[in-house]
Amino acid sequence: MLTRVIEHARQCLEAESSADPQTLRNASGAELLPMLYARAGAAIACGAEGVPMLVREIRHVEAAVVNLETYGGHETVLCEGHTLLERFAALAEHARTGRTVEGILRLPRSTPQAPCG
Repeated sequence: MLTRVIEHARQCLEAESSADPQTLRNASGAELLPMLYARAGAAIACGAEGVPMLVREIRHVEAAVVNLETYGGHETVLCEGHTLLERFAALAEHARTGRTVEGILRLPRSTPQAPCG
């Protein structure tokens, strides 16, 4: 769902805006996708239930949703974007503090998971 919202926002902006490519990436939230793809691979390999996301990264999704509203994005995708933002707001209230171990951001586990590696 997140990828669909961001990609649709990028397509709408490219069709309606004459901004430079970097501005379009920022405004559509596309900056977030490469980071999440890398984390998704690691999460799958470790048997995690979801893909970790930093609270500060939510701004990318907010930008995508605002620009979908502004540039006439598809109603279904816009609803998905608002659903994501509501979910992120709820999750942000329960955010856990991470720590860096040998250059890798680690989050404390809320429940036991399968060992990774």
